[in-house]
Amino acid sequence: MAQTMRCASAAWTLVLLALAGCGPSDDGDARPLHRAAELADQEDEVCGMLVRTQSAPRGQVVHRDGSRFFFCSLGDLLVHLGAPSPHGRTVAVFVEVMKPDENPMASHLDQHPWVLAEDAFYVIGIERQGIMGEPVLAYAERGAAESATQGHTDARVLDLGGLRDWWKELEAAR
Repeated sequence: MAQTMRCASAAWTLVLLALAGCGPSDDGDARPLHRAAELADQEDEVCGMLVRTQSAPRGQVVHRDGSRFFFCSLGDLLVHLGAPSPHGRTVAVFVEVMKPDENPMASHLDQHPWVLAEDAFYVIGIERQGIMGEPVLAYAERGAAESATQGHTDARVLDLGGLRDWWKELEAAR
């Protein structure tokens, strides 16, 4: 009986230690699954292209099972988010955000800051050369997104919910 109690106590101690490791670390960082990963040689989950060779903004998704997928365009990211996944629910979605002073019509291959998708502001309606699918830009600040629309009569700024609704309408029209 005493040995059973020690084993049970040791098991609970291990469970509590494991749970303690699931929260934020002492320096305030979130779990690794909830942080964006840097680009290396990842292939786009939808089209198979090398993600780092495509123009920013790019995206990445982390699923419940720990699977992380990368996308060379936000259009491909939206395709992935709209499909059922065998990897479980989505636990984090990240997008690269454009720098406020960058030309929204130019190609930008250098790495950009990653933010949670729900914190970004999206610009649609700007034509970009060399972009597969519908061009979607992402910005960390609403003001930067609004500045990017200047001179583009069809451009508009959306939050993530608006972007997903726009994408569904676009897909339904095809």
